[in-house]
Amino acid sequence: MRPEIYLIYENVNRLLNSGHYANSLAYLDSAYAEMEDIQPLEEWNRYFHLARYYLNYVSDLEMADRYKDSMNYALKGKEHIYQAEFAKNYFVKGDVLKANKRFSEAFKNYYEGREFARQRLPPCQTADLTYQLGLFKYNQREYQEAIIYVKRALDEVLQCPSGSGFVVSVKDPQMYWNTIALAFEKLEELDSAVHYYETALDFIASKKIVYPQSSFQAESNFVEVARGVVLGNIGGVFAEMGEVEKAEKALQESIQINDRPGYDIPDARTAKIKLGNLYLKLNQPENALDVIQKLDVSIKNIEVKNEHYENILSRFYNLRWHYYDSNNTIDSAYRDLLAFLELYKVSELKATESRYLDMEESFRSTEQQLQLANITRANDMKKLYLMGSVVITLIAFGFLIAVWYHLKRHRLINKQISKQNIELQDALGALEQSQAENSKMMHMVAHDLRSPISSMTMIADVLLESENWSDEDRTLLEHIKLSGDNSLNLVSEMMQVNRGSEGIKKESVDLERMIHYCVDLLRHRADEKQQKIVVETVPLTALVSREKMWRVMSNLIANAIKFSEIGGLISVRLSGNQNKALITVKDMGIGIPDKIKDSVFELFTNSKRVGTAGETPYGMGLAISKQIVTAHEGSIWFESKEGKGTTFFVEMPLL
Repeated sequence: MRPEIYLIYENVNRLLNSGHYANSLAYLDSAYAEMEDIQPLEEWNRYFHLARYYLNYVSDLEMADRYKDSMNYALKGKEHIYQAEFAKNYFVKGDVLKANKRFSEAFKNYYEGREFARQRLPPCQTADLTYQLGLFKYNQREYQEAIIYVKRALDEVLQCPSGSGFVVSVKDPQMYWNTIALAFEKLEELDSAVHYYETALDFIASKKIVYPQSSFQAESNFVEVARGVVLGNIGGVFAEMGEVEKAEKALQESIQINDRPGYDIPDARTAKIKLGNLYLKLNQPENALDVIQKLDVSIKNIEVKNEHYENILSRFYNLRWHYYDSNNTIDSAYRDLLAFLELYKVSELKATESRYLDMEESFRSTEQQLQLANITRANDMKKLYLMGSVVITLIAFGFLIAVWYHLKRHRLINKQISKQNIELQDALGALEQSQAENSKMMHMVAHDLRSPISSMTMIADVLLESENWSDEDRTLLEHIKLSGDNSLNLVSEMMQVNRGSEGIKKESVDLERMIHYCVDLLRHRADEKQQKIVVETVPLTALVSREKMWRVMSNLIANAIKFSEIGGLISVRLSGNQNKALITVKDMGIGIPDKIKDSVFELFTNSKRVGTAGETPYGMGLAISKQIVTAHEGSIWFESKEGKGTTFFVEMPLL
């Protein structure tokens, strides 16, 4: 690429970072209008930039789709020359499809782009594509999986030879380290986040020596901008860790670097919000007010009301609400709280749109389809060879009447078998369609439940940040938040049904403490029916998923309460040896009739029963519990006699 082209895009990016979106577009058009003899790669770069612009900055999907097509046209017939760019065409098309919520087609393009690059390009040139997959996982809030992809991209880009250019030598590596740190920050693994932020800063410092006064001023400016971005990020982490002096120094330095024309003004706004929150935490309202006033002016100067604008405005309302709340300015605090909640709700809805889409599963499906197509072609060739062999055999042995007779019979039998196979295939297809429709319906219902439950939990969380609650009110709010979190976990379980042990993250859990906690949380429901819960436990520790095993215990205890009479007795017991723990939940309730005992652990069962006080049955708790226990390599069973009561047993391996 010609040096002047490189300079054009650095200037365009500088205008974008400063928030001057319209000016960046006008500058790009005028710069290309003055150029002569534009090469295909240079034309492709222009269309690539415009497609990303309409995807990420102004959200005009029709224009993004148009420039995506222009990218393909610019490289038509030259795919073997510009292989790296052609692979990116797949990813841009996938991004456009994803923005239009055509996720299956989007993943297919990601897969084809990745395979095209992996088969034709060295690792150095596939790093950006790998990173894009990591970003998709990050936006899904699958931060652990995002780290895996971005680390892989980092390994690939670090294989680039020296002299590979500013982008792969400087821009990409620091961006990858910064993204890994962001993911660890989201996982609340703050020490790891600090480590990767510091690694990024050390890397940037080494490049600042290499590019002190670059032939392109944009390169040396970028090194400084990148340093400001990472300082803002690490400053936020220091604030979370309580290292206030480090936090304030890093945030102020970040703002000093990027809060000026030609640098990353949007990032400076984020750093200011973090600094304002830090001042509130330090009880310095005057400093916080100064930051708020400067932010108010800066936000009003934003040209395009895109996703960044909504995000920064939401965080600004949150900061100002807490400021007014600390000063007991109730009306203003309430106004900003409502504005923040409205934007937060919109943000949560956007974030959960593709939360449960499985990119890897789609990749595997696409790969299986390609393999199936190859197998089909191979089978077609085999059929041709087979038919030739049959013809030769018939000619050679046609005079044998007996052979002809048996061959005719054989064909008749094959025809009958084929007919039966077709009927079986039709029945299997109908069964699979019915199962798919049931799963789809369940996922739709679960998905629709997430938003109201998320709003309830978020409001409780926001209210808990205030210092003005009594201990009794705070306890009630914590119960609301915990119940909302548990409900969200149940919805997630519904959307993960039949996925086995995939996604289970085990940790060392004190079973005795967990059981007492479950009982305490459900005791109020037993009190409503004047029931008594007796708990007998011994200290035991197991390697399990805390949330999922909590769900099992809650289901069993809640069922015991539901199916016990008023004034009944419920016994919860934990015992064990060196190898296994045994949990029993025993009630003296109505018991389980013999006719439904074989179906109580089925997901879609007709054996649901109303509780003794008219409680509504849902019929999923025991099925989900069995899946969870099985995924932990444990066992669950019960003993019951109708009218006498029921005892459930859960056996789990210990550490």
